[in-house]
Amino acid sequence: MSTLKHLKRKASVSKHTNSQKKRPQRPPSPPTSDDSDQGTEDREDGEDDEGDAEGAGLYDDPMIDRQSSGSEDEDEEDDDDDGDEQEGEDDLKGGEENEEDVPSAGPSRQTQPSKQLYKAPTLEEMEALKSVESSGGTSFSLQLSALLNSTLLPTTPAPVLKALLSSLHSTILSLPTLSPLPPAKAYKRIAKGAINAVTVPSIGEGLDQWDPVKNDVKWTLGWDKPEEIVVGGSWGVVGGYKKGKGEVGNIDLVVVMPSAMFTPKDRMDYRYFHKRAHYLAVIFSALRQLIKKEGSLNGAEIQWSRAMEDVRRPIIIITAGKEQGLKHRIDIRIHASIPPSVFPLSTLSPTKSLLRTEAPTSLYSSSILHDTLQKLHLLHLHRLSQLMSPERIVDSFLAIWRIWANRRGLRRERGGSGWFASMVLGWVVDGGEVGGAGGVRDRLKKVRGVGKGLGHWGALRAAWEFLAHTDFESTPVFLTPSTEDTISSLEFTRAFPSSPILVDPTRRVNIFAEWEKGEVDILRYHARETLAMLEDETAGLDHFANVFLRNQSLGPKVFDEFIRLDIASIKLSESAIERSGFSAFTDLAAHSVARVLRQGLSDRAALVHVSPAASPSTLQVGILLNREHATRVIDIGPSSDPSQAEKAEEFRQIWGDKAELRRFKDGSISESVVWDLSRPEDATLIPGKIVRHLLARHFSLSEEDVQCVSSNEDWQKTIQVPASTRNAVSIAGSEKLGFRPTISAYDELYRLLKDIDSELPLAILNVTPASEYLRYASTFVPHPVDINRLPTAPASINYVPYSEVVVQFESSPKWPDDLSAIQKVKLALFDRLARVIEDRLPGVRLSIVFDQHASEVQDHAALEILLPAGAAFRLRIYHDRERTLLERVVHEDEPVFATSLPRPPRRLAAPALHLHIRRFTHLPTHHSSIAPMHHRYPSYSSATRLLKRWFASHMLSTQISIEVTELIMAKVYLDPGCLSAPCSATTGFLRAIDLLANWDWKLEPMFVPIFTLKDAATSSSPDGRVRFPSTRRQECIKAFEGLRNKEKASISASTADLGAVVHGWVVFTEQDDSGLRWTKGISRVIAGRVGVLAKATLSAVKTASESGDLDVKSLFVTPLEHYDFLLHLSPSNLSRYSQSITADPEEWESKLKFRNIQSTTLGDDDDEDSARIKIDFDPASMFVADLQRIYGDSVLLFHDAHGGSVVGGIWNPARDNARSLKAFLGWSSQPVQSESALVTINKESILAEMARLGTGLITKVERRR
Repeated sequence: MSTLKHLKRKASVSKHTNSQKKRPQRPPSPPTSDDSDQGTEDREDGEDDEGDAEGAGLYDDPMIDRQSSGSEDEDEEDDDDDGDEQEGEDDLKGGEENEEDVPSAGPSRQTQPSKQLYKAPTLEEMEALKSVESSGGTSFSLQLSALLNSTLLPTTPAPVLKALLSSLHSTILSLPTLSPLPPAKAYKRIAKGAINAVTVPSIGEGLDQWDPVKNDVKWTLGWDKPEEIVVGGSWGVVGGYKKGKGEVGNIDLVVVMPSAMFTPKDRMDYRYFHKRAHYLAVIFSALRQLIKKEGSLNGAEIQWSRAMEDVRRPIIIITAGKEQGLKHRIDIRIHASIPPSVFPLSTLSPTKSLLRTEAPTSLYSSSILHDTLQKLHLLHLHRLSQLMSPERIVDSFLAIWRIWANRRGLRRERGGSGWFASMVLGWVVDGGEVGGAGGVRDRLKKVRGVGKGLGHWGALRAAWEFLAHTDFESTPVFLTPSTEDTISSLEFTRAFPSSPILVDPTRRVNIFAEWEKGEVDILRYHARETLAMLEDETAGLDHFANVFLRNQSLGPKVFDEFIRLDIASIKLSESAIERSGFSAFTDLAAHSVARVLRQGLSDRAALVHVSPAASPSTLQVGILLNREHATRVIDIGPSSDPSQAEKAEEFRQIWGDKAELRRFKDGSISESVVWDLSRPEDATLIPGKIVRHLLARHFSLSEEDVQCVSSNEDWQKTIQVPASTRNAVSIAGSEKLGFRPTISAYDELYRLLKDIDSELPLAILNVTPASEYLRYASTFVPHPVDINRLPTAPASINYVPYSEVVVQFESSPKWPDDLSAIQKVKLALFDRLARVIEDRLPGVRLSIVFDQHASEVQDHAALEILLPAGAAFRLRIYHDRERTLLERVVHEDEPVFATSLPRPPRRLAAPALHLHIRRFTHLPTHHSSIAPMHHRYPSYSSATRLLKRWFASHMLSTQISIEVTELIMAKVYLDPGCLSAPCSATTGFLRAIDLLANWDWKLEPMFVPIFTLKDAATSSSPDGRVRFPSTRRQECIKAFEGLRNKEKASISASTADLGAVVHGWVVFTEQDDSGLRWTKGISRVIAGRVGVLAKATLSAVKTASESGDLDVKSLFVTPLEHYDFLLHLSPSNLSRYSQSITADPEEWESKLKFRNIQSTTLGDDDDEDSARIKIDFDPASMFVADLQRIYGDSVLLFHDAHGGSVVGGIWNPARDNARSLKAFLGWSSQPVQSESALVTINKESILAEMARLGTGLITKVERRR
């Protein structure tokens, strides 16, 4: 953007001066930065006002608090920006005026003045363009610049904050010296009222043998003035930042305790930590008194916390805000540290034991070492800030790292802090050493850093690359040392033999020492998936929101299996030595649980992440599954061979009584674990069953303590018919086969149709499925019905679904050219097909059915087939010439030849053509594109079924087609954004809900690369991502913009009209040029309703995942208070009532008791039985369709096709306006009291008409508005 302005300025100068002089060339300047900083700085200089105007409202996010224009800080920033802009313009003009003064080699002959409008870009301008491209494009760069402008604070603190820090500094230094006392007396001294009754914080649990109060010790506790107090963290080096609305990042004050307080032996047996806690308790007491007095800190909050969640290292947090005169709320954290010389470094080696045991205490040593490194790490950050140019590169990097990590729910102590980001940035700039050279973990090789020339965005991508592609366990990483006094790399690899290793630039601590392996893995996972998303550099595709704005921290949405553990009763090791290795009980529990789950799940899980929850004594377990192995029914362990006896014993120790010896088909005998399934879809519950079994066996946790959110059986129950219904009308045992009986029945029908050509007048060319039941995507599994028992079933459970199949006969002169005659030929072919099939399949039931309200020129007949196996099909005949004839009628003029056949009117041909294309082209094509999804992603089927159930249960069945539902779910799997493709149905469902909740459908279409999936090269990509073709995307964007431009006039003309032609969703596929193939019925009202329901669903899941009390059924119960009227239907007359989410089983179970009485009244007439089996007979859906056809856009109706007993309606607001009376208004009207002859809609009359039409079906009409 900035380079264009420079070009215009230079062109303008050249044009006005019209110089004919020889212009010597300037020497090229070295590139400044391979990042977007140059572009964003120029943008601020030249387009500051415009950028702010465009950015207003775009970043209204809880994590981004834009400063108000009246603040002092903003005034200072604005002044600086104005100065920079003026200075930039002066430099530009001065540079052009003095160009001739620059000595350089010129051409050997006079050059002619350029006749072009613009000059060729200079090297600086080319570098700026390159920087913008490397930062994700101009749009991405500008958005990132706006985000940083709203996040970063000035490097100089405000005067009020300076005064507050100065007050703390002087208060701490003015504290009196306390004489040394034994620990018990020192604690009593602090607990007395004279020092405000302060309790010394605990430094661990289960450590009684090192408690100085419970044991006699010879050392004492006193207090003396600190050697110094420094501002630590990033604030003192690169300035502050905003971390939330009205809240800025914390400031760290490091109080360096005097060396005289400690002896070399204080490193042993927790003596140092007790002295540290006592030292801070004295400061805490004084500050609490200060807060109660009048002054700068009056009214502030003070509390205890932990450094890096390390219980051994308590810290003081003072929270100040507007009451103390500050603009934003801020936390001031007070740390205690010691000079590095207090304890010899060799005595703090991670291989040493500081608790007088044989086992090394590496975590204990790391805690002490961290208290010696605050100043050295501060110098490390300062060196980076001085090394990298231009200014504010480092603080920009830290800011966007924090935002990125926070959006993904990464804890501050586990990768979300600026301190950790500065460590990673040190690797990016300086490099270091990496182990694993030659396959040996201890052998190191040097790796050079990228260098200091990167900007903040380039450095961030390099950091992601480093994390994503580094296995810190097999290849330990050591940052370039900044000091000479270090711990050898060999000691780290020995102390952490099977743990991740990332050593800081002082070469003294392993940053990952207290991290559980899953916490490192989840950080690497997010880095890897973010990079995978950014690899799609299609023009017009903006990833900024996915990277920095959208919240990706909801556990059930991120993880395939999300589990909440109550560890209040967990049984862990009673060894004090083992407990001392972890700073808190929850850390020990997290590491123990993760180790057992990782061992038991083996290759089923790609990642196991265990972390403390917000509530105490609770853990959250997140598991990313491997879709190839997650639903494996059997785990095979070691063989029974004596040489495998030790491994077999370990296998039995893991699984307990679940392990058993089994003989396999190849004759081998091995230890194994088998998971029993009652139906195929229950395979998704296996990971949850494994987790429950392992936790019960190894930690004595009951099922009540283990709450599996993702593998909760209630998710599956929502897409299963009740057992009493299935047992009453379906073939026994069919639930164990899933979709297999229907697929097998189709295969049987297919073979039959391909084998009867000799008995038909025309040969069958193709038999194509076009049904959700044949692509594993129907809401309910189509269990085959028992033909003999179905006629006696109650009306509320006798629904029989069918699968649609398209049959194409060969072309022949026998086909007529008249559209009406073609339909009659189809009837004749159906009749012949029925006779042949009846002869070939004894017991089959066939009937020819006709579509209601169909014209004579459109396809309106079908052959219904109910096979003896209990599966129903509906055959339709496709004739290719039929479309050609319809297109001639619609698009061509009437023929002038006298011998031409008369054509039907266009008003009949147009809907017939639309129906033909949809039924015989779009539906089979859609089926062939969706069917592979089930095989590529095993959880896609169940996830789609859950989404269809959600749409239907919220009474959106009549507006949202099953095809667009399948495309939305395909979008979730094929283009997962900054996450990997889901491997569980619940995760896929929740991501689809999140997509619907955050989709700005007014400004953005949806792109689903479903047909690109067929490309073998694309489908075999390692990350499973399928890219929408770039050229097609650009064409679709143009079509979408054109569509929205056309709709603007319609919106302005009829803003309140529900019938206005304003489309809501626009969903493009590679073969859909309009994006409206499956979404024409989704108006802006429906799209808005879906967004509101999706947000409410996400909110409920988030609340439930935090509390552990998830009521799955409540997510599928829709509120009814928003409808203008309700039509209550009789459940006994609804053939699909048993599928309802709120169905009452008593409705059909009470009638099944007297089933034998009903069967005796039927007689033996087969025709009567056949008449009683009605395929796809759904009175409620047919009634709603009739109402919508009668009343058109006057009323918008909502209904749950899966047995809903309520029909909701909304009046069209445009019909409330009075208008002149005329014929064919399309709705019942009543006169308005006025001077003119005006009428308005008669709602009472319409509701009365509906009640009359629904006699016997409607039990109650409830009008609300």
